[in-house]
Amino acid sequence: MESITMEITSSCVYCGVGCRLRYVVEGSKTVKALPDREDPVSEGSPCAKGLTIPDVVYKKRLLRPMIRENKDEEFEEVTWERAYEFMYEHVKDLDGREILFIPSGKTTNEDCYVMQKFARIALRTNNVDGCCGRLCHANTVRALRDAFGIDGSPSKFDDIYTRDLILIVGSNPASNHPVLFNKIVKARGRGTKIVCIVSTPNETSRVSDISVQVQPDTEVALINALTNSVIKKGGLSERAINVNGFGQLVSTVSDYTCDRVCPTCGIETELFQKLEEAVCSSKAFGLMHGMGLTQSKNGLLNVYASLNLVIVKDGKILSNRGEINVQGVGDMGCNPTGIISTFILKEELERAWGSDLTSEMGLNMIQSLYLSPVKAVFACDTNIAASLPDLDRLHRNLEKMFFVLLHHHENLTSKFANVLLPIPMLVEGSGTITNGERRVRLVRKVAEPLGEAKPVWKIFKEFSRYFGVDRCFRYGNEKEVFEEICRLIPSYRSINVESVYDGHDGWALKDPSFMRYLPVHYEGREYARTSTRPYVLVTVRSPLHFLHDELTSLSPSLRREKEELLEFCYMNPEDAKEKEISDGDRVSVQSVCGNIDARLKIDPLINRGLVKVFIHSEKLLVNRLVPLDYTSLTFTPNYKSISVDVRKA
Repeated sequence: MESITMEITSSCVYCGVGCRLRYVVEGSKTVKALPDREDPVSEGSPCAKGLTIPDVVYKKRLLRPMIRENKDEEFEEVTWERAYEFMYEHVKDLDGREILFIPSGKTTNEDCYVMQKFARIALRTNNVDGCCGRLCHANTVRALRDAFGIDGSPSKFDDIYTRDLILIVGSNPASNHPVLFNKIVKARGRGTKIVCIVSTPNETSRVSDISVQVQPDTEVALINALTNSVIKKGGLSERAINVNGFGQLVSTVSDYTCDRVCPTCGIETELFQKLEEAVCSSKAFGLMHGMGLTQSKNGLLNVYASLNLVIVKDGKILSNRGEINVQGVGDMGCNPTGIISTFILKEELERAWGSDLTSEMGLNMIQSLYLSPVKAVFACDTNIAASLPDLDRLHRNLEKMFFVLLHHHENLTSKFANVLLPIPMLVEGSGTITNGERRVRLVRKVAEPLGEAKPVWKIFKEFSRYFGVDRCFRYGNEKEVFEEICRLIPSYRSINVESVYDGHDGWALKDPSFMRYLPVHYEGREYARTSTRPYVLVTVRSPLHFLHDELTSLSPSLRREKEELLEFCYMNPEDAKEKEISDGDRVSVQSVCGNIDARLKIDPLINRGLVKVFIHSEKLLVNRLVPLDYTSLTFTPNYKSISVDVRKA
């Protein structure tokens, strides 16, 4: 019998741009991904990663539930009911403070919502925390809430086309968000000027109109100086003067002058003046920032300063998020405060869910895995054993925890699991995602999940029976979950459920509740070069690899890029000469908490005193070098400026 070929439109699985693709299915197998010319996000030009999704669907998949009592044992394949019984026996007597739930920005809104709801009802814990949200843009979300009263961007991606200047700070859209970069390139063709502020040159800065390379962790000083210039030298919008906190802002930034800032940031006066002129003269200003700005102990201050500049220029914040649904995982209440304090009253939620809830403040990932380690973890579609800081310490802690991993592929974290539960890839599931501009999009099932995989929401619905709370999870399908989401979460109440499930994009709340300045001072660099650790490590990403590469590494098309380049430590030639290290030598990179072995690559584009390493390689595990150092209010780790030494191995 001849197999039937179909074409189904659905979401990409990777970044927060959230492109829609056309998937070609032959029989029951996804064989090709094609551009969707009618997609308003990608405009028919998705990136290479999205187009190679079929390469990774059928490799290294988890197909059946597996359990083991001890982590040095082999896994045993079991039925779903046996897996549920095994998990229940291990967690039923634990206090809610002893358990952590980690929902995923790679799964649907419906999956995230039900997972956090289960945690709060069945195990009475508020220890719920989305991995990518905590590690990447928690500082951005906090700053947006403090400056505008909303938890997402007030702008849209297509606002790029209305800007005459786009200032890109600590971001590399040409590599990390190619579809956004396509829009930037189109805007540039219409006259938009592109300016980059980076600590190491990247694909975006190399083609920008102005590129400013600063010392790591000095961005607040430079941005404050630009804000001061706008106030004193022109370019200040009329509306900006009436925004709450303007007087304090003027006072705060008044001392940030060219003479003071240039030595701090390590830039020439002439270059600062060129940057100043571009910003002050802009009539339609836009700012895009990324994890080069947020993943710092000063990350929150960095974003506050950036938003101040956007407001004085009456501009647009054009930044994106990391994973496909990391905006959604936060919107669904997947954080310790949940949807209670952020969105609705506890009593209202208890009536809606039909269950009492604990008022105890939950712990985030950093607290639960390092500072006050829990006894059990339920983690979904994540690879925390590679992505979190201070990996040697983390791995020791994970060995002691009862660990349940819900995933579709094997990864490093699965080695620490007691239970592996197979779930669909996003293209094998149904539901919705919320992209980085808060556009809510339908996820259509492209093909049936492999093996015995079950959707995350259904796993927790079935598991709820063991705790006697299944009455709270009487969903028949994803749409019923989404209907509850849109009833309960205020920022989603304006969404038409029927329209979204018919395939039309909706929008979560984007209108600011208020606007105010958040003046901050530059408090100095948070790394300390010493005689024993004289270099600053900066971690970066490759255009053809996503996050820690567990999926993109499976694509032969993407592996055409020389993978060994990911396994180098990049260093300035003068620094290498001083250390008597040659190109290609084996080196040991050492920080206060760990070390890795790599090959040296001499790169004249890297400033003296800096070294660069890609984040993707499981062979290197660069996060062994990242100490447990984080923004105090958000607990986002500092991945971008770490004191290290480099020695010949």
